[in-house]
Amino acid sequence: MSVAAENPGTENPAQPIDFHSGFYGLDQEYSGWVDDVRGRIPPGLTGTFFRNGPGTMEMGGRRYGHWFDGPGMISAVTFTGGRAHFKNRYIRTTKYVEEKKSNKILFRGFGTHLDGGFRGNFLRPLSNPANTSINWHGDKLCAFYEASQPYLLDPATLETRGVEFYDGALNTMKNMSAHGKINYRTGHHINFGVNVAGLGITGLKFGLDLYDIDPQGRVASTSRIPLKSFPFVHDFGVTENYAVFLLSSITMGVTGPILGTAAISDVTEYRMNKPVTGIIVDLRDMKVVRTFELPPALIVHFGNSYEQGDEIVTDFIRSTDPGNFAAIKDVFTLERMLGAPLCRYRINVKTGEITHEEYFHAPPGEFPSWDMQKTCYPSRYTYYVAPVDNGTPYFYNSVVKLDAETGDFKVGDYGQHRYTSEALFVPRDGAKSEDDGYLLSFVYDATSHRTEIVILDALEPETEIAAVKLSHHVPFGFHGHFTDRVFI
Repeated sequence: MSVAAENPGTENPAQPIDFHSGFYGLDQEYSGWVDDVRGRIPPGLTGTFFRNGPGTMEMGGRRYGHWFDGPGMISAVTFTGGRAHFKNRYIRTTKYVEEKKSNKILFRGFGTHLDGGFRGNFLRPLSNPANTSINWHGDKLCAFYEASQPYLLDPATLETRGVEFYDGALNTMKNMSAHGKINYRTGHHINFGVNVAGLGITGLKFGLDLYDIDPQGRVASTSRIPLKSFPFVHDFGVTENYAVFLLSSITMGVTGPILGTAAISDVTEYRMNKPVTGIIVDLRDMKVVRTFELPPALIVHFGNSYEQGDEIVTDFIRSTDPGNFAAIKDVFTLERMLGAPLCRYRINVKTGEITHEEYFHAPPGEFPSWDMQKTCYPSRYTYYVAPVDNGTPYFYNSVVKLDAETGDFKVGDYGQHRYTSEALFVPRDGAKSEDDGYLLSFVYDATSHRTEIVILDALEPETEIAAVKLSHHVPFGFHGHFTDRVFI
């Protein structure tokens, strides 16, 4: 492992902030059983916990211009018979293969601009690092990025099979987001993409494309919703019959990035007077049934969504402070990761009436999750990570369990100098309640520069059941997926 990849320079006048080392790159790819375990892995915990995220934040001694731009690396932890097997592998995207070969950044990104100004960037395509999320659906393991096509992977070896175009439903100009939702009762995967839809008299036209992927992994239906401008929409809500989009109070310029005079992050701006635009689509005919406006906000991640009578109940993290979004452009100068409150909106599809509740009494956080088997249907608990004041409150260092029925919450503190980026709920075999299960997360220990896969008791998240102790660290990632399939 090269020194540059392990420590790409973190000089910072705000030191000591030890979580920065959690962004250092990991060059080596591992595969093997992990016998160093604290506690006891539940024998009934069976399946594979996949996670995606940037494997490094530099190439050839130069940093990428944004956390969103590092090449994707998949980690997989397989639990079976009370043991754990770990493997990790970089996705062999065009970006990774060519940059690794030349030891140089060759592709533009969300915040990465190439040398040479206009001449060096004009009409140069943005990279697809495939670094944001991953899911197993239709017997396909796919890694997703925000604005490109997914990569198909071998679930047992994590080897890259190639770009997944879903039998022509996608192409190099038609994207799919990183936040598809799987309805586990019907087996359908609902996803979307924002694309340039053509050129009109007033300039570029944009469209929000919606995809319904059947249980066999084939696109069953699609639709395109015209948009007046290029929106910031990273995630959305899905119920049994509807999709809910909330377009944040962010403007994203496209002229500069297309001409090569600016990176997308350079022309992305939060507007405090710009209302959130809401769009509801009926999934039965893929048509818009209602649009509305909400007060200005930054909305990145959704919790679960479901229907109650004529109402859609949708949960999401709602922020009015764009500081976090701007700060992660350079994670090595980030002083503190902030959170925002979980918010619940009730939208009456027939009347348009909207009511809302924000859980200000609970710690602010990010990366909400829930029992994914209940996606699109009523659920009671939301789990999200938060920075709590345990002596090292700089990054996400705890998981919060919020009961939407009572408003009660519990906090599982990972401890000082220990940080995470998402926690996933896995139900226990024979579960007697919705929260009877485990919370799985990758936890980075800055004092040892190693990562543990921590298993908490979801009933009482203050209680650690076990921790699989890796011999190395895994860089902070974004999103994961758990399946009860065993892949070794």
